[in-house]
Order: sequence, then C-alpha cells, then structure tokens
Amino acid sequence: MRNLIHAAIDDSDGEHAAKVIRDALGIESDEVVNYSLSKYWPDSREQRARVIGDSLRTEARFLANDY
Repeated sequence: MRNLIHAAIDDSDGEHAAKVIRDALGIESDEVVNYSLSKYWPDSREQRARVIGDSLRTEARFLANDY
C-alpha cells in the first residue's frame, strides 16, 4: 500500500491520484473520494500528502459509521 500512496502523492493529476487511492482501498463508488478529495490538486507534494491524509481519515470515519 505504501507504494500506491507515494504514487498518489507524486501524481500531478488529482483525478488519477483519486483513482489510485480508490482502487487501492477497494472503493467501488467515487462518492466518498469525490466528497473527501479537494477538487483543487496542489502543486506541492507536501500539500498533496496532506490532502490524501485527510481523505483517508474521512474514509475511515465513513467506514466506521457504516458498521
């Protein structure tokens, strides 16, 4: 999983990064990814890492509430 997260962070295309994350986590719907990932994809690798981290926390909360 670590390599996929690095790939998403290094990806300058936000939509492709979202697809990488969605596929890695087995998320079938774009709903959560679209909700939790910013439409603005930062130029800075550090900022992209923060966006992805926030998205993963949101996904974890979403899944925790489902069960």
